[in-house]
Amino acid sequence: MPQGAQEGRPAGLILAGGKGKRLGGGGKAMTLLKGQPLLEHVYEHARPQISACAVASGGKFLSWRPDVPRLHDGAFMGCGPLAGIIAGLCWIERTGLSHWLQTFPCDTPFLPCDLTARLMAARQGLRPVVPQTGGQKQNLLALWHVSHRPLLEEMVRADKRAVWVALEALDAVELPWSSEEAGAFVNVNDPRALQEAGARL
Repeated sequence: MPQGAQEGRPAGLILAGGKGKRLGGGGKAMTLLKGQPLLEHVYEHARPQISACAVASGGKFLSWRPDVPRLHDGAFMGCGPLAGIIAGLCWIERTGLSHWLQTFPCDTPFLPCDLTARLMAARQGLRPVVPQTGGQKQNLLALWHVSHRPLLEEMVRADKRAVWVALEALDAVELPWSSEEAGAFVNVNDPRALQEAGARL
């Protein structure tokens, strides 16, 4: 790991393996919002906040930005977003990009421009940090440390695949967001939400 990597911006990972059944089943990440894939909207919000970006697509082919690395879930293929997070932690450990990884679900096109900075500022030791809006944790927008990988792998092998369970096991720091900012965390996961998101742009 390069000296000083821990103090810089974290790397980022967009979780893009969702099937998007309520959006037609063609893959949520490539669902068009105002002529651009949801994945592109998330990337445009995330990229200025992080040192590097990769995509975990759960083995799906994505015809999108070939310069952005695609991470394979490997032995944990089919195990959901936790498998993607593990792949992301392996990636930053292997490349030395950072000690920290910020994850982004591909269906959140209105993310705050200071999300990652605020999560980084809220760190307490090596605990994960997760934003909370209206009393609800935004689990797929958590900040993870490379040291979390062994426990996450152990949990998946034990068939404990829920991200919220992993965050509880790691005693995640919860960072509240104001109710006025709650709209930044909207998930576009059905036709009505897609229509409403289009009206906001």
